[in-house]
Amino acid sequence: MFRPAIDERLVEIQVLKGSCGFLYVWTGEQFEFVTDMMWKSALGMPLGIMAGETLYAPPVPSLEYVRIPPGMLLERNGSYEIRITEELWEVGYLDEVALVAVDHPVESEVYVNEAFAAPDIANEQMYSVQAPYAPEAARGDDGTDVTELLAMRDFQFVGGFTPGPFQGTTQLHDLEFTLEKAAGRPSRLFLSGWLFPTDASINVAIGQAGDFGVIPPYIEVSDGTGGWTRSTAQIAFPTGKNKTVIVDFPNGLPVADPRMRIRTNMEIYWDEAFYQVEDAGLRAPLLRRRLEPVSAELRFRGFSRVYRRGGRYGPHWFDYSEVQAESPWRTMPGTYTRLGDVLPLLAAADDQYVVFGAGDEMALRFEALPSPADGKTRTFFLYSDAFLKDADLNTLGGRTVEPLPRHGQQDYPIGVPEPDSAHAAFIARYQTRVVE
Repeated sequence: MFRPAIDERLVEIQVLKGSCGFLYVWTGEQFEFVTDMMWKSALGMPLGIMAGETLYAPPVPSLEYVRIPPGMLLERNGSYEIRITEELWEVGYLDEVALVAVDHPVESEVYVNEAFAAPDIANEQMYSVQAPYAPEAARGDDGTDVTELLAMRDFQFVGGFTPGPFQGTTQLHDLEFTLEKAAGRPSRLFLSGWLFPTDASINVAIGQAGDFGVIPPYIEVSDGTGGWTRSTAQIAFPTGKNKTVIVDFPNGLPVADPRMRIRTNMEIYWDEAFYQVEDAGLRAPLLRRRLEPVSAELRFRGFSRVYRRGGRYGPHWFDYSEVQAESPWRTMPGTYTRLGDVLPLLAAADDQYVVFGAGDEMALRFEALPSPADGKTRTFFLYSDAFLKDADLNTLGGRTVEPLPRHGQQDYPIGVPEPDSAHAAFIARYQTRVVE
């Protein structure tokens, strides 16, 4: 800004410029945003500074299952239709995609753990929940009762944290639960919410700050004397928007005082919480079927209208019905996959992938299944194997689409293996769309 006025207040609006691809599904009348995906890959992402040198994320693909809420994905003309878009300042490399249909009793729900874990390990274990318990009490950082706020997934989030010095950070804060039925009994806590992430440049700034660091969420339990002690139970942050994080307590909570709390200074907003006690008969049989896409078309679409769903504590959300062609981002130059049929590229994780950038869309179609049997309902999960790289100026190799990543590489952008004959043929046939 040139020549700002004296005593003028300058406000930089926090915008989400990079994180992931977007998943939309046909809901019967229109395509609607479900969640973000390919979240665990971060090619060239600076993580911090150690011994004076910048550390970068490992160059591994994102393997993940994301849950599509029951009843959201509906059949159209004998097919399930899905859209995967890139609308942020980044490029995606989608290598494999499949739709997993899980039939289960109508009185149960099925989840996967959508918390951040090792990027190249898919959290594929599915959890059947039947007759869960609501926390007997839930309190925010300032002692405010938030039990009702967490009673259902309704985009009413627990917030009100004191902001930290960087986007995606807060002052250290707690969320405390009383889980009476988990006293001394194996139990499992389910938390749904979203993360407002940092980005590459913010990570560099945090690393240079010296006196501030990101504290990932961890669990403490009551120590029996009114204080708290660190628990061995593991919790990680949600991978983006509208995700479910699952925490196991194999031995339950202390019998005398079944309280636990989550501590972090990451900007995480929780929407729903419930827990399950491992009683006999809670495990419901699941019928799990994997559907391969029967068609896949890459095309340019544009950019959906962005808004905040759920008020000031809600995530950035995207309206598929309102689209603009003009990009809000500087183009990442390089060679992308040519438009048209890309189905052969999505059948297996073989380093022959769809390279798509801001404004691109993949239209996927899966053959519909017969209706579930009587007494059963169906939940869908989308599986993907993909790489992602954002164009932040502090992302290593983030100025261009190339070099193309490979499974099994040890470093990025250096250390990428030379193309073998199959990879070279893929490049010659599909990688022909040059963007300046």
